[in-house]
Amino acid sequence: MSAAPALLLDGVVKNFGLVHVLRDVNITVAAGERHAIIGPNGAGKSTLFHMITGRFPVSGGRISLHGRDITDMSSYDIYRLGVARSFQVTSLFNRLSVFENLRVGAMRNKGAGHAWWRLLDGYGPLRERAEEMLEMLGLTARRNVPAGLLAYADQRALEIGLAIVGGATTILLDEPTAGMSRHETERAVALIRRVSEGRTLVIVEHDMGVVFDLADRISVLDNGRVIASGTPADVRGDPAVRSAYLGAAAEVLT
Repeated sequence: MSAAPALLLDGVVKNFGLVHVLRDVNITVAAGERHAIIGPNGAGKSTLFHMITGRFPVSGGRISLHGRDITDMSSYDIYRLGVARSFQVTSLFNRLSVFENLRVGAMRNKGAGHAWWRLLDGYGPLRERAEEMLEMLGLTARRNVPAGLLAYADQRALEIGLAIVGGATTILLDEPTAGMSRHETERAVALIRRVSEGRTLVIVEHDMGVVFDLADRISVLDNGRVIASGTPADVRGDPAVRSAYLGAAAEVLT
């Protein structure tokens, strides 16, 4: 018997009053898969992420994680099940150093919970996990720099680190390369590939070069509906997808 999908969206609907944002969305993400969700601005991609992570209530349908229904769970409970995400706008502890950001993020994974009264310097597992993540992110040389003073690309790298340092097995990244130069994007893609090894990755991204480089499968949203889902080759040749990306943007699908 095959294992349950890491993430399953079954007939998911989201309405804001009379405005229908998502309509009968069906997406299956296998465990260990890198799955990209793409679509024009306003297609409902970020709203979908908010629903998966419990920030927005679901208006209809069901969301499950490894076969467990998480449709009505809180953000905190979903996080405890191993789901973490980044946002379009970087969200860090700006006054804390890079190392301190990662140490705080590691608290759940190493059993420190919310015991803020503990002397974290003396809690070895947190320090060790943060040190491991510094090396993985390539930020060891910046360990003592306040997060708010990092270059933009390094801030995005740190945010990705915060998404996984707590032990998440399913990672949702929302526009992780937005605003980056080509060189910075290449570094970010290499980092995402490295940190998602052995994990399930769901990524919203406008840069089609990034999407086709990273994704095992792609789902395309347009006007709140999934109009295509499949391998990069399948999606690239789909007429409905090309129609959704009218004009110059469609050139990236060629």
